Amino acid sequence: MSNDNAQSIMFNNNILEQLILGAILQNEANYWEISDIISMDLFGNDDHKKIYAIIYELANDNRAIRVPIVAGRLGTLSNEQDGETYLSMLLHVASREDSIPLVDFAYELRKSATRRKVKALCESVIKSIGDSNLDPDQIVDRASERLADISRNAQIEHESTISSTINQIFNSATQRAAGMALRPCLKGLEDMIGCFSQGSLVLWGGAPGSGKTAFAMQQLLYSSAIHPASLFELEMDNMSLVARSISGDTGVSMRDILNGLSEDQLSSLLKAKSHFDNRKLTIVSPAKMSIQQVRSRAFAHKKKFGLDIMCVDHLKLLERPSKTRIDPVERAYENARDLKALAKDLGCVVIGLCQFTKAARQKENPEPEMEDFYGGSLEEHADLMLANFNRHAWLEKNPPATKNGKMFEDWMGKKQQTKGEIEVYKLKDRFGSPRDRHIFDWDGRITQFKDKATQEQFFADAELL
Repeated sequence: MSNDNAQSIMFNNNILEQLILGAILQNEANYWEISDIISMDLFGNDDHKKIYAIIYELANDNRAIRVPIVAGRLGTLSNEQDGETYLSMLLHVASREDSIPLVDFAYELRKSATRRKVKALCESVIKSIGDSNLDPDQIVDRASERLADISRNAQIEHESTISSTINQIFNSATQRAAGMALRPCLKGLEDMIGCFSQGSLVLWGGAPGSGKTAFAMQQLLYSSAIHPASLFELEMDNMSLVARSISGDTGVSMRDILNGLSEDQLSSLLKAKSHFDNRKLTIVSPAKMSIQQVRSRAFAHKKKFGLDIMCVDHLKLLERPSKTRIDPVERAYENARDLKALAKDLGCVVIGLCQFTKAARQKENPEPEMEDFYGGSLEEHADLMLANFNRHAWLEKNPPATKNGKMFEDWMGKKQQTKGEIEVYKLKDRFGSPRDRHIFDWDGRITQFKDKATQEQFFADAELL
């Protein structure tokens, strides 16, 4: 087949479908060559969909794909066409070609189907714009959701062998100068979890005030020295978050900023600006955001800046496109599932912050468990589950019934001992030991975590590489 003929066929979808079906009917080995690329919904012609459905059914029943068998199940087609006659025509169309670039045609069929879906979406959006009863933001959200679905369906999950997978690992390792995993920002965290693996979902939970956002921001600031990073912040505004996060470097607290800064403090802020100039961290802090908008923005960041790690704060605040009210637990579950899919699609680390429910914070045993993550329903999506626990704050809220005796003395001793500490529990680790705990020093004034032993906030810059 000449290149000109091949090019003209690719722009004629009906002939393209006929050639693919004819090639399969000629030799069933052709079906297995492209079975992971094509599906019934890619065919635009209803008769071709019917024929492919029969071929697919025969293949999955481990039966031979033969013209007489297909014809026997096909019956009459549209416009009263005889099925057997039409199959003979498909064979004739395929036999006229010296060679058929079957895999190329299969990919082109996918592209053609995607074009049809995008065209239908555009027509639907244009129609919706004319309806004054519809909110423009809803139109955009629905379009984003459908576009994301089209994008996911256009991707192909290829089967692989051990050898080909090792080759993928080799290529990925040699292309990533900074390695295939991200190093934790503190030595204690590294001792507990090892590393943050690409394509993994990290769920990090805790009660309000336990330092989830602060720890995640500390990790992002550390990683962004060499790794492109993004933060989707739905709780705090951008200035408050950054001011709080860099207060460990500037010595200027958020309260200082609100009360007015001295000349020395202003000078410290300017020095901090120079220090963070080259950090590869992009912050998105809208009033509200849907899971589909996060997905779209994350893909845009990946293309524009690269993306090795991202964080969403927090899981329950991510909106989902629905006309009815969604239960918070169901919303968190669906969002966790979508963030795990996003981690795999982007090949990056995704950290989803979770605020424990009031019931989880009021239980008799205060130490975190997987059930505190919205009843434990999120566990199946997570590769790593971490939980912060401020024992000092819990003790203050749960004093003994009497201020006399040994029980009160023990309570006072524990309260004094745990002041300025945050415990981090590892509740699940798909790549390591299932449970562990580490205690970090915590300075709430400047929202900074430190290793207890070394009292260092970050590793030395040389250890990043």
